[in-house]
Amino acid sequence: MKTLREKITFILTALAYLVFHIRTGPTLGAMIAGTIEQLLTTAPYCIGFTFVLVAIIRYMHDGKRPPWDRIARIFFTIGILFAFYFALYEYGDRAHQKQLQLKGEKPAIESLYRQDDNPMVPLYWA
Repeated sequence: MKTLREKITFILTALAYLVFHIRTGPTLGAMIAGTIEQLLTTAPYCIGFTFVLVAIIRYMHDGKRPPWDRIARIFFTIGILFAFYFALYEYGDRAHQKQLQLKGEKPAIESLYRQDDNPMVPLYWA
């Protein structure tokens, strides 16, 4: 980062990364917790894809590693894409649950961890 323009675009990319990860909630605490959870959820994907892309770039440039700010930009860009995808999924699910509530139907609650957590499934003990 040698020019002022590069520094400004780097900061804007980092801010866009954070903005795309913001999750809404009824309280400030819920919003912060949802945002941190979203950041921690997408971080492994972003790190993995960044690692792969940097390895490809190194291969194409005869083993020469890109500067740290380019690697961070790759990480931020991948993070923005994953955050956008997860946000669409979450907001779509919220809209679907709201439609079910307006119709008067109970939303299906499923637990992948314990069958006891799912009130819709009767328990049969042998």
